[in-house]
Amino acid sequence: MRYTGRKARDRLNNVLANQFIADFSAHGGEIVAKLRKEKPVDYMKMMSAVLQQIGADEPAQTPTYNVIERRVIRPENSDG
Repeated sequence: MRYTGRKARDRLNNVLANQFIADFSAHGGEIVAKLRKEKPVDYMKMMSAVLQQIGADEPAQTPTYNVIERRVIRPENSDG
């Protein structure tokens, strides 16, 4: 069966999501801890992306990476 357009994209998204879930189930905690320790900015980017997905129904309530960077990573450069 040949998939085109949206069907192909949906199928690919499902395959990738299932592979990611399996990989995260096996190694997620270790990798997240390592990322947090060794690359805190990338960790915050990842967390921001996850929070945006979780809060997709209420985007105004979901902090973007830029907001997190201003408030958490570089508070000395913040306006307030």
